Amino acid sequence: MKKLCSIFLCSALILSMASPAYAVDNPLSPEEAGAYLHELGIYQGNGTGDLMLDKGLTRAELAVILTRIHGEGDVAPEQYTWACYFTDVPAWAKGYVGYCTAMLLVNGYGNMRFGAGDPVTPAAACTVILRAYGYEAGEGSVWNYNTACSYAVGLGLINQAAVQAAEITRGDMAVLICRAMQKGAAQPAPLPPVDGIVTAADGTITSKTITQAAWSREDFSAQANPAIFTGCYSRAWYNAIRQSIVDREAILAGNDEDHFNSSYLYAHTLAPSQSEDVFSAFCAVLGQISGLHSYSLGAEPYTQNQFEYPGYAIIKVYPKLQADEMLAYIQPQLNDLQGRTDREKVIALNLYLCTLMDYASGRTAVLSEIFASHTQPVLGRCSSYANAFAFLCEAADIPCIIVSSADHSWNEVYVDGQWLTVDVSSNDVLGGSGKDAYLLTDRAPGTDQLPYGTQFARELLAPGSTTR
Repeated sequence: MKKLCSIFLCSALILSMASPAYAVDNPLSPEEAGAYLHELGIYQGNGTGDLMLDKGLTRAELAVILTRIHGEGDVAPEQYTWACYFTDVPAWAKGYVGYCTAMLLVNGYGNMRFGAGDPVTPAAACTVILRAYGYEAGEGSVWNYNTACSYAVGLGLINQAAVQAAEITRGDMAVLICRAMQKGAAQPAPLPPVDGIVTAADGTITSKTITQAAWSREDFSAQANPAIFTGCYSRAWYNAIRQSIVDREAILAGNDEDHFNSSYLYAHTLAPSQSEDVFSAFCAVLGQISGLHSYSLGAEPYTQNQFEYPGYAIIKVYPKLQADEMLAYIQPQLNDLQGRTDREKVIALNLYLCTLMDYASGRTAVLSEIFASHTQPVLGRCSSYANAFAFLCEAADIPCIIVSSADHSWNEVYVDGQWLTVDVSSNDVLGGSGKDAYLLTDRAPGTDQLPYGTQFARELLAPGSTTR
């Protein structure tokens, strides 16, 4: 009962959080999360009341936190010292480690060693919190220890910078717990049986008979500005794309070499056999939302009657080629962004990209060239800048789209509750020392050739963001 009350209270505290997979305009700060957990008795800090949010979390402290969460505040830890058989646990922590051991919440290293003072890795933190707040049903099929971080990022429980650090801080852990409380309280019900779907004993889908022109797990379009659904930009399109965005980390966790997850039930819509203009518009939207990840049309190999629906398509999602290497290269920059507002992050990323590139008309620079060691700036045209900036923004959890005129490309980012222009190529050439010719402005450097598509793309990444 106490856990339910805690979840309800935390839901009220962080109700303004956005949907999974994307950062929010007013993210929950470590200070806010820590203060709330202090009220619940989960965080108590040192003898002076300092919650030590900037300090790295140790395994002994993790045991304390898990005991208070799992035991709902009703556990007397001294009654569990018997279960702490580890020889390296200090006296004050023995009861907590004992409780967690007895309840199978933690494991030691072997040889009677727990590692009480060792730092908690982001993977360990995400794993135990996913288990604690109702996500354990997907462990082993949707996520595992090795993918817990990316899964938690995709759910919006933790940011990319936090999971890429060597250890998790007490502040980042507080945010992770509060967000997991809120989202765990409202997990979607298990998917009911779907007509035409046949699954094997291990949960993989072996056959799909298409029964309708469009299907999605839920009507995601109900969250969007209804004004965007005009012409070919349909609610069915929106639902198919949005479901793959929302479920991105779950899809990625089971992808094969063809970027297909045979255990995941994709939403579908009609697109490929439409007129050239309609098909181009659909593909353009997928390109506009591409950053660290790419989205593309596809179809399951096990569909039985696709010939009856010649426009049938699902939306695949996969990381950009060499994404891991590129993320490793930009990691120091991402680390520097910790604690900054989204506006400050965008300004810093604009300057950072300007140091990596020089503008050259007609030259195309690939991402793996830009985000790799080089002695001279990489030469590229405006589209190269726009693609690179979209990659950086997604890595930093900032919603970002690519916009194009007939002869120019730039970006829009969702910051301070609005979509604003960032044109890094113009900033690099025309922006002077501040690199700010078009930096977080409502001015556009050209005429958008697909304005309805841009509105659609904005709403895909941030539902309801164009209603102002």
